[in-house]
Amino acid sequence: MYRGGHAGFNALLYAPFVPPVSYYWSLELALLGAAIAIGVANLPDVDEPLPWLRHRGPTHTIWFAVVVGLLSGVGTALLAPATPQAFQFGFVVGTAGILAHLAGDIVTPMGISPFAPLSSYHVTLNWFKSKNSRINRVVLLVGTAALGVSLLLAVGLSIVFVSSG
Repeated sequence: MYRGGHAGFNALLYAPFVPPVSYYWSLELALLGAAIAIGVANLPDVDEPLPWLRHRGPTHTIWFAVVVGLLSGVGTALLAPATPQAFQFGFVVGTAGILAHLAGDIVTPMGISPFAPLSSYHVTLNWFKSKNSRINRVVLLVGTAALGVSLLLAVGLSIVFVSSG
């Protein structure tokens, strides 16, 4: 996938979590989660312009996902100190955001080696090329719509609960 496809895919995957996070913790934490999910969507592709780092190499592994998750957890704990599970929440969203990117790359012919350097196991489903603009646009539009509806639902629920409580 390209940038838009990855961002849309992460938005689509995070969308169902916005209302429950908003309900059980806060709308602010749900929004922070959306920012993390979309913010890390293209982070593994930081390797593209770097000539000393192979594309779909170290930044396309589960190890990178865990490191990003740890950093997201620390950042979330600093930004939402009143939320007892802030670190865990940030860790899960950050790690899942990178894993979603990896899933988006697995469907392409180039695939990835998610356990490198411990294993040379290579995964590809070869469903479509990364540069398929139609798929990238559709995933971006569907993901954006799903996240938008989910955010509207969460805001609506928070208004209902505030006015009834």
